Amino acid sequence: MLREVLMACLTTMMFLSGCIQPDTMMDGETSETNQLPFELTFSAETLDRTEDATSEFSLKEQLEDGPVMLLWIGAGCTGCHDWTDMIREKMDEGVFEDSNMTVVSVHRWGEFETKADVQTVFGTFNESDHYTPWTIVMPTPTTEAADFETEIDTGTSLYSAYGNPGTPTLQVIAPNGVLAWQSKTYWANETVFEDGFSFFERQVVEE
Repeated sequence: MLREVLMACLTTMMFLSGCIQPDTMMDGETSETNQLPFELTFSAETLDRTEDATSEFSLKEQLEDGPVMLLWIGAGCTGCHDWTDMIREKMDEGVFEDSNMTVVSVHRWGEFETKADVQTVFGTFNESDHYTPWTIVMPTPTTEAADFETEIDTGTSLYSAYGNPGTPTLQVIAPNGVLAWQSKTYWANETVFEDGFSFFERQVVEE
């Protein structure tokens, strides 16, 4: 009986891979996070497709064009598939045409999933079930966040610096590198998307 229960738990964990949020951090990471500047950036390799424009992504350079919506993804995360499909549909409908906001997917589970896994699920037009026509960034667990102004590494992992986001997590980064808005709604939601997409426009109206 005990063996059957254990097997059931292991099977459940396999299906949840890439779709959960770590609840713990090392004490050192917590201390480092508390000392982080509000304005952050990072650089990491991309999938290096035509859609990625370059083999090395720089958030600071991307922010020169306007705010960036980060979608934290995992290849085995069905919520990430759902969000990717909805945002792609929004692009196809022309929602982003009059906006200076761009979308970037950031792979969250470099410890468990390979570049080939991400390529298979998100990377290839007419082949991938959840094709992503925007930049996909592939950081590793050793990728560090950097100070936005100086671009000097902070000594804190990228994952920790951005709140150890589970997948899917949607974040909007202001042009100065500040994390301005965040949602962790698992399934794609039109209202949540619009809230993040129009965040800065609403700030202007409210002011």
